Amino acid sequence: MIYDIVLLVHSFTRWCVLVACVITASYAFAARPRSEGWAAGERILGRVFVGSVDLQVLLGLSLWFSVSPLARVARAVWSTQGFGALWAQPELRFFGVIHPSLALLAGVVAHSGWVGARRQPSTSTRRRWLGASAALALGFLLAAVPWPFLGHERPWFRL
Repeated sequence: MIYDIVLLVHSFTRWCVLVACVITASYAFAARPRSEGWAAGERILGRVFVGSVDLQVLLGLSLWFSVSPLARVARAVWSTQGFGALWAQPELRFFGVIHPSLALLAGVVAHSGWVGARRQPSTSTRRRWLGASAALALGFLLAAVPWPFLGHERPWFRL
């Protein structure tokens, strides 16, 4: 039962994360030429962006380390038969290695971009950092989504 709940929340949160990445990157690049200072709204936007990625990664890690039967099988194959056996099975390769690795990488990019943006001396450089990190995180997250055309599809909306 807990697996179904966490998976449902993880599934729906992915759309919030993707939208937050698109909005953050779009705003940062569109607002960059303006000479206004770093506004409170931009800090909120950055926090929502990073927080949504954090939530998604946290949900994914809880699935991977505790409640997902597919992740449990992937970990068992990896520990008993080795990484080569895991890599040889496409679904286990994606959900056991690629999906969590790309999600963690997106989380690292989001955090480092947010910290880097806050440390920049000028507003335009801050926006550039924030936009670039949101766009790069978006790219990693899009690659991590189990799209229907990849062969290991999952429903777009779980109900």
